[in-house]
Amino acid sequence: MNKLLLFPLLFSFAIQAQEITNDTLKKAVSIDSLMQSVNEHTMKFADTDERLSYLESELAKSIRIKISGYIQTQYDMYDFQDDKGPVSGSSATAPVTNSFYIRRARIKFSYETLDGVKFVIQPDFGVDKVSVKDAYAVLNDRWIQTFSLTVGQFNRINYDVEFTSNTREFLERARMTNVLYPNERDLGAKLEANFVTKYLIPLKLQLAIFNGNFGEGAIGNQVRDIDSNKDVMARATYSFQFPAKGLGVDVGAHGYFGSTKVLPQTVTNPVTPPAVFSDVNNNPFTPTVGTTLKKDWFGAEAQIYYDFLGGTSLKGEYISGTISGSTNPLETYSAFAANKVRKFDGFYISMTKNVGKYLQAAVRYDSFDPNSKLSGSQVTRADDLKYNTWTFAWQYFYDENVKIVLGYTLPINEQSNLVAGDYGTTKKDRKDNIFTIRLQARF
Repeated sequence: MNKLLLFPLLFSFAIQAQEITNDTLKKAVSIDSLMQSVNEHTMKFADTDERLSYLESELAKSIRIKISGYIQTQYDMYDFQDDKGPVSGSSATAPVTNSFYIRRARIKFSYETLDGVKFVIQPDFGVDKVSVKDAYAVLNDRWIQTFSLTVGQFNRINYDVEFTSNTREFLERARMTNVLYPNERDLGAKLEANFVTKYLIPLKLQLAIFNGNFGEGAIGNQVRDIDSNKDVMARATYSFQFPAKGLGVDVGAHGYFGSTKVLPQTVTNPVTPPAVFSDVNNNPFTPTVGTTLKKDWFGAEAQIYYDFLGGTSLKGEYISGTISGSTNPLETYSAFAANKVRKFDGFYISMTKNVGKYLQAAVRYDSFDPNSKLSGSQVTRADDLKYNTWTFAWQYFYDENVKIVLGYTLPINEQSNLVAGDYGTTKKDRKDNIFTIRLQARF
């Protein structure tokens, strides 16, 4: 071959080989860059997924959070013959005969997890203070769906107590309930067994243990136990259902087993003798420091629901036993503020009738005798007088969240000439009636 032709061919091949090498290097660099870019985007997508997962988790939590509440604002008119009435600041020359009043303003927060744990807190916003009404946790049985354990501050286990204030037919609970269960709540633990969920047996059993002094006296006496003694409650309810007849009957019974421990009169002098008490027969006695006074009772209840002309219910409860209290500033029982031990009994019976779609009428008669061993002129103090109270209520349901209630409370007290004030047998019933117009809004 001609040497002149060989050199151009070799030069051409060399140039082509160099171009192939450069292309290969360029392709290798491009692939590495692409892989790096993909990895970077993958990390960004993973970060986005993590953020979305967090948002989904937070959304799921917020869905399980339930917020509810209600406000009860009312206008009261008092029929009082004494010089002060129920409102402080009244006087004999200018008695308070009417007043606007915020009875309750509450918000309830509840959170329930998927594994059967529930948390509840409910503050009550008063005009002059904010207090915690409910603060408790519930552990639900995940295995046989029957048992639950509640720990914290919650309602005592009684029908009238557990019947929530925003759906109750009457403006207030019965006098007996307010005396035996002041503030309705207490601090403690409750074990509950509900056999309807798993076994379709409409039986519920409750057992609770409490400090026993919540809602009684100074707030400092409520945040923890004052005497180390605990009060125990037990309750059982059973439901009978007759769907064909539109009839339902609930029956139940409960017992309260507690005590009032006699404490010294002062913290600085623990051997200071306590005050003079009076026993169930109104005889004086002076207990020693550390003595426990009886505080126990038994009750029976029944509720009947009948689908008659829009719906009718008939409810009643009877409680009898022994109660004790103290005016000691270290304990002070506000609903039973006296150095005494008393046998008592009480009951209430109520009927509620729906009238059309938006109206409801209710009437209740309740009786409470704080000293069933004595009556009439044997009674020497006002807080031992028996009260029979008529309560009337008329409700208009504006919508599912708002209702207007007209209520009239008519207490009739036992009379005794040995009791000072307006309770003598020569006088008529003491004037202490209250007429109320209440607007309730809830969400």
